[in-house]
Amino acid sequence: MTSSEHRTQRRRNPAPYILGSVVLILIVYYVVVAASGILQSSTAVMVSGDNKQSGQTYLTLRMSTQDVDLTNRVIQANVLPIPHGRLVGQKAGEIAATLRIEVSSGGVTTSVVTFPGESIVDATALTLSLDRGDTDYPFDHPFANYQLSVQDDETGQPVPFALEVSNSARPWVLNAHRSAASVEGKRTLYPVAIEGSRDALSVTLVLFYVLAILLTTLMAVVIIGSAIIRRKLEFSNVIWLSATLLSFPALRSAMPGAPPIGTALDFIILFPCLCLIAGMLVWTGAYLLWRESHVLRTRHVVDDTAAAAAAETAAE
Repeated sequence: MTSSEHRTQRRRNPAPYILGSVVLILIVYYVVVAASGILQSSTAVMVSGDNKQSGQTYLTLRMSTQDVDLTNRVIQANVLPIPHGRLVGQKAGEIAATLRIEVSSGGVTTSVVTFPGESIVDATALTLSLDRGDTDYPFDHPFANYQLSVQDDETGQPVPFALEVSNSARPWVLNAHRSAASVEGKRTLYPVAIEGSRDALSVTLVLFYVLAILLTTLMAVVIIGSAIIRRKLEFSNVIWLSATLLSFPALRSAMPGAPPIGTALDFIILFPCLCLIAGMLVWTGAYLLWRESHVLRTRHVVDDTAAAAAAETAAE
């Protein structure tokens, strides 16, 4: 035996490179998370447009969105008026004038809030109608157009106000825009639009689930196709297809903020994959049922042991 046969072949260990790559990917991930603002705890919503007041006497309407309900197409919010200047009462949290706040959403006056003079101001719940629903999940952009009117209930004069919006409805990212005032009768109306979109984390998770559904479907096609060509279909294939067919609806329901069935995602991804898996399940089950029931459909049964013994005797 030569020394070359005992020579040990040495090769570079890839483990340090794999570990270094994982550490680098984690560092990049944490940098992206920190820069994207996903972990930001602030709920302030930027209000663009004509939203500044130059005088000393005005009202701040602090609106806090609590929930974006796409099923019922509404936005639940609370509004709290904060007085400034001559509107401030003598006691803490008190308002001096009698104010009337009207919110018109969906073409009708949905909320009317009246604050009597020299009363303590409390937050009031509002309901805003959505003009768009969840058809483009997870890239849907629901928005609500409504009008605000604030006036002195005793004199009927409009009261200037500034709008502050905060967002407590996760996982939504909201933007607000206030337009110039318009006069209708005795009311001065200020159009306001609130538009929302899902945060980056929710969209990423949904796309991951969609990728899992697509990859599982492609794996099923490849495995069943290979088994058909090689004539090696087994009962385990039927079990695997059944489990896959049942797991897709559960995986779809596990998506963050999953709306009811019927969105564009269902028609593009879910329904075709379900139909494909169901078709393979029915064909494979029928094929195995016909093949395995052959012994029940024939009048004579071949004894494998006797046939093997006869073959050995003939060979001798």
